[in-house]
Amino acid sequence: MTPQYLPLWTRTGDAFDLVAALPAMKDQPRRSFALMVRDPQSGAELPVWIHALPLLVPQRNQARRRAKRQARRRGRTPRAQTLFLSEWVLVLTTLSPQELSAEDILELYRIRWQIELAFKRFKSLAGLDMLPAKKPELARAWIYARLIVAIIAEQIAGQVPDSSPSGPGIIIRKPIALASHEDSPGHDLRRHSWTNPVANRLQPLQPNPSSPL
Repeated sequence: MTPQYLPLWTRTGDAFDLVAALPAMKDQPRRSFALMVRDPQSGAELPVWIHALPLLVPQRNQARRRAKRQARRRGRTPRAQTLFLSEWVLVLTTLSPQELSAEDILELYRIRWQIELAFKRFKSLAGLDMLPAKKPELARAWIYARLIVAIIAEQIAGQVPDSSPSGPGIIIRKPIALASHEDSPGHDLRRHSWTNPVANRLQPLQPNPSSPL
């Protein structure tokens, strides 16, 4: 979540400054806040919980570097608030801690993040973000073929890179990246040489748009 774009309120109706509240718990493993969000038009209120997890020092430094790099690409100077928030994992949920604990929610978010990174790798490696086929049968066959080759390439390349958010005590492995993407801690890594021949073989799989299929 991004606090500057989502006004937060305490359960008593006062404005809540998450950036001011976080430094007090930086040495704690995690913390939860019981808050509310409001519909700006109707004023309807919704109870929410924010679970905050401070990143480990190496991850914090990496996150700050990534935030600065992204700001430079836009020709901007990153704000102090942006750099500070990059050092945290912030998850907003409507589930109370009694329904699902903060620890479980953060672990589920970590798993979800790995799935998102897998899709990004597949898009980069197999070109799944561009679908040239129009007919459902051809599109399905094209996607299946690319997914199979991408999975094989990933098995050849080695381990899947671990990624933020990782909880305290989790060892970050040195990954072999299939393809770089700016949201991954392995962004500066490049595709493993073993995957290049496999990725290059994907090019003949491009269907002919004029094909009668």
